[in-house]
Amino acid sequence: MITRNNPDVGYLDESTFALLGFSQVVRADSTVYYSGIAPFTGAPPEFTVIGTGSMEDQVLFCLDVLERCLESEGQSLENMVAVTVYATDVPALMATAEHFAKRFGGAPPSSTWVGVTELAHPDQLVEITATAVDLTDGGSK
Repeated sequence: MITRNNPDVGYLDESTFALLGFSQVVRADSTVYYSGIAPFTGAPPEFTVIGTGSMEDQVLFCLDVLERCLESEGQSLENMVAVTVYATDVPALMATAEHFAKRFGGAPPSSTWVGVTELAHPDQLVEITATAVDLTDGGSK
């Protein structure tokens, strides 16, 4: 079964998902996919960019939103199996590695970091996508 959800986690307005044609969370059986999380709040065309000019602030915001999205599905960061991070400044992203290590602790997911020339908004420095597995159906860690 496939379900789609746009949890109210202090991120984007519900209208944003319909306007841009995507769901924040898509569950296919026990696999849960999280759309790219950007350092925004609100709705287009008036997004509020969080942490303008600060990779660290933007990464922390995106990780907070990811964690709240997981919690909305009854999951935690331990359920993460893959994370992809897109950044306009890879050295600045590398300087935030400690935040990823601290958040994921003893259960780090697979991870790919990709340098890009630009993202959806000129002040956006980072975007994070993720995949988790729901183990509540009797799976093991």
